[in-house]
Amino acid sequence: MKKKPAFQSAASGGGGSHSSRRCSHCGIQKTPQWRAGPNGSKTLCNACGVRYKSGRLLPEYRPACSPTFSKELHSNHHRKVLEMRRKKEILDQPEPGVVQPVVPSFG
Repeated sequence: MKKKPAFQSAASGGGGSHSSRRCSHCGIQKTPQWRAGPNGSKTLCNACGVRYKSGRLLPEYRPACSPTFSKELHSNHHRKVLEMRRKKEILDQPEPGVVQPVVPSFG
């Protein structure tokens, strides 16, 4: 009897979880390497895992090939992500002269 090579047994269903695995950040299923993330080992794709490890994984970041990528909401360039965040902060600030209603604390 001949033994099957290890890569064949894993590809034919021995591994099982590889085909249904998704990146917990961007949702991609195919990556050269699965990496550790905030949810544990092998939960992020290679691109998201590298950014997570360097402290640059932000909600606006998505790899361009991600199924959840939207040009209006995401970017795969760190500089562009920072620009998007700055614009959002500016838009979220109240206009000068506009009085915000005061809500009393119930505590």
